[in-house]
Amino acid sequence: MRKLDQESPGDSNALVRTIGQLFDATGDCTAYSDERFTEWLEQEALGRASVEDQRECERAARKVANRAQSGIRAMRVGEAIPSRPIRVRSAEVVGNVKQVSRLAMEAGCAPWVESLAVAAGAGREIWDEPCEQWVELPDIASGGDHLALSVAGDSMTPWLRSGDVLLINTQRPVARDCVVVARRGENGYVVKHVTRCGRTSLELSSFNREYAPFTIERTQDAIVGVVVAKLDRNGGDS
Repeated sequence: MRKLDQESPGDSNALVRTIGQLFDATGDCTAYSDERFTEWLEQEALGRASVEDQRECERAARKVANRAQSGIRAMRVGEAIPSRPIRVRSAEVVGNVKQVSRLAMEAGCAPWVESLAVAAGAGREIWDEPCEQWVELPDIASGGDHLALSVAGDSMTPWLRSGDVLLINTQRPVARDCVVVARRGENGYVVKHVTRCGRTSLELSSFNREYAPFTIERTQDAIVGVVVAKLDRNGGDS
C-alpha cells in the first residue's frame, strides 16, 4: 500500500489531503458520489474563503444561473413559436396598416412594416406606417388580423437577431410565456417575453441579460399583438 504523507496534528488540511491521497492510491472515488461527503467538502472550502471571496463566488454563480435561465427561456420559446419561410408579394393596395389590414387578411396575407423596426423611436405609430409589401400567411396562422414586423436590436438574442421578421396576431390574448410586441411609452416598440402576467400589469423580459426586465400597464393600447411565427428569409420548418 502506498505510504501517506505525514501531517502535523495542527494542520487543518490534513484530512482533505489524506482522503485525496487515498483516492490517488486506490483509484476509488466513490466517496464523491456520497452527497454528505460533497456537502462537507463544500463547507470546508467555504469556511476557508474570505467573505469577499464568498461574495464573488455567489455573484459568479448568480450570473451563470441567470444566463442559463435566459438560454432555457429562449430555447423554450424557439420550440413553441414555429419558423416558416417568408413569402412576400407586392401589396394589392398601397396604404398604411390601418387602411389595408382587412384587405390583406382577405387575400390570405399580412401587411409587412419594413421601415419601422420593433424598437422604433418615439412618436411613430405602427398603424400609420405605409406598407408596399405583404407576406403570405403560413399554414399555422389562425383567425384574427395579422401584421409582419421587422426586429431591431439585440435584446432577444440568441432567438432573434436584428432584421428578423415576426408574424403578429393582433387579437390573440396575452398569456405568460408568450412573446409580444408592446409599446413602451415614448421609448417606442419592443418585442419581449412575458415572464409575469397580472390582471393590471405585465412583466416583460429580454433573453439578453444586458437588458433588465420592466413592467407595463396591461392596457389595450400597450400590446400590439402576440408573436405566432418567425418568418425566415432563408427558409424554415416545413
